[in-house]
Order: sequence, then C-alpha cells, then structure tokens
Amino acid sequence: RSDHYNFAKHGIPSIFFFNGVHEDYHKPTDTEDKIHYELLEKRARLAFYLAWELANREERIKVDKQQENTKP
Repeated sequence: RSDHYNFAKHGIPSIFFFNGVHEDYHKPTDTEDKIHYELLEKRARLAFYLAWELANREERIKVDKQQENTKP
C-alpha cells in the first residue's frame, strides 16, 4: 500500500502518482544516478498544478467509495 491509502480509506481525497516498476524498484541498485531529473521536474510540476487546481475548486471533488478488498 502507498501513503495515500489511509487518507482514501477515510474518504479524504488523495492523489496517487505512480510511474510503474522498473528493474531496480525497491532494491539497493535503485540509486540516484538513475533519476531522470528533467522528467522528474515535469512530473513534479504536473502533480503540483493538478493538486493546486483540485484544492482550489469551488466544489469539492467527488470521492469514489470503493469497498475495501474489491477490484475496480
């Protein structure tokens, strides 16, 4: 589970960004030299602007109330 899980579980809107797994995911070989900084900057800006827009909407976004242990 990710950090957003407990927020979503309690109906608190959350955003989860994930770019997928890779060969070094969660391994000691997942080192900083493999970071693509230009892509990281673009993704960070996307996350910021999306969160900013959602947080400053006139109306709150709707929260999907999926049952725990069910798949979409």
